Amino acid sequence: PLFTVVVNVDGVDYPAVNNGDGTWTLADNTLPTLADGPHTITVTATDAAGNVGNDTAVVTIDTVAPNAPVLDPINATDPVSGQAEPGSTVTVTYPDGTTATVVAGTDGTWSVPNPGNLVDGDTVTATATDPAGNTSCPATAQVQQTSQHLWLRWMTC
Repeated sequence: PLFTVVVNVDGVDYPAVNNGDGTWTLADNTLPTLADGPHTITVTATDAAGNVGNDTAVVTIDTVAPNAPVLDPINATDPVSGQAEPGSTVTVTYPDGTTATVVAGTDGTWSVPNPGNLVDGDTVTATATDPAGNTSCPATAQVQQTSQHLWLRWMTC
């Protein structure tokens, strides 16, 4: 089929190559590196008769990992909870290697069941992964059954 294709990214046109089989491609390194944030992409195809078809999508580039989640004080029985980037997937790792996963709410709060086998001094670790797949540094907290003090340690990753 004879048609021309133009890809528009944030108001700048990039001509595509018609492969002749209903598909098209852009040459390598045609598009600029897109910064983090939303970008509007429109693909427009025009056939030999001048008929035009197009489709537009907004894509969001996210290369920044979320902050490490914050763990609330942990004891042997209450749910393990805290705060993280809203919409991020929080993975909690218990001392025995088991994990629990939850998506942080729109307010950033999250909670997972306590496994019931935690003892004073055990270390619990949590990470947050945003919808783009960026994972935070881990946050750790120790189980405190005799005190209301919370000990947190952030690791640099």
